[in-house]
Amino acid sequence: MPARATPPLDPDQPEHLPPRERRLRTPQMYKRVFETGRALRSAPLTVRYARLAPERTRVGFIIRKRSGNAPLRNAIRRMLRQCFFDALPALSEGTWVIFDVPERASRFTRTEMRAQAVNLLAAIAESP
Repeated sequence: MPARATPPLDPDQPEHLPPRERRLRTPQMYKRVFETGRALRSAPLTVRYARLAPERTRVGFIIRKRSGNAPLRNAIRRMLRQCFFDALPALSEGTWVIFDVPERASRFTRTEMRAQAVNLLAAIAESP
């Protein structure tokens, strides 16, 4: 079976950066958002964000184990990551976003969670 060729990445276009370059990776990054940022809440989600001007737009996730088993948590993370990448062109550069998923998230459908994530990201994009 032949390997699929992937198109080269253009580092000048933020929407084409590899996902690793868009993640919050250290506890200090999360702490920075919690200390300097704001929070938006809607039914199953809380989104915390901070605008850090010289930085690259990044995303992080807090999903508790009581939210469900590992495949469910991973599916939620994949869905939220896709929502973030879809909203990336509208977000100002330097915005760090954390999706905080509570324990009761398993009671909501992915469609409901996706709709709330899109609404919250749109509100972040519109805020000054």
